[in-house]
Amino acid sequence: MVEGGLNVAETKQGTWTLEPEDLERIFRMKVKVVDRETGGSRYCTLDEAKTWDWGNQDIWRIVSGWQITSFKGLLSMMHMKAQKGLEEVEILESPRCLLLAGG
Repeated sequence: MVEGGLNVAETKQGTWTLEPEDLERIFRMKVKVVDRETGGSRYCTLDEAKTWDWGNQDIWRIVSGWQITSFKGLLSMMHMKAQKGLEEVEILESPRCLLLAGG
C-alpha cells in the first residue's frame, strides 16, 4: 500500500504493483470469516477487514494454512487466489490459545 492506495502487494518474497484489473478482482471477491471458537461464519467487506486490530497477537487469522498478520498480507493472499480464478477467500479466525492447543 502506498499513501492510502491499495496498489501494492507485499509478501516476504517481495513487493509488486497491483494492476487495476487485479484490484477489481480482489474487490469482487467474497471474504468469509469462520469463527473457530463458535463454528459460526459470516461474510465481511474489505473495509471491515481493514479496521481489524491486526496488531492483536491473541487473535489468529489463517488463510489456506498461512497466518495472516496484516491487511497487506490479506490483500496479497487475495491477489494470489484471484489470479487462480477463485472468487472467495475463507479466513479462519481464532484465539491463539485454541489453535496452539490443537483445537
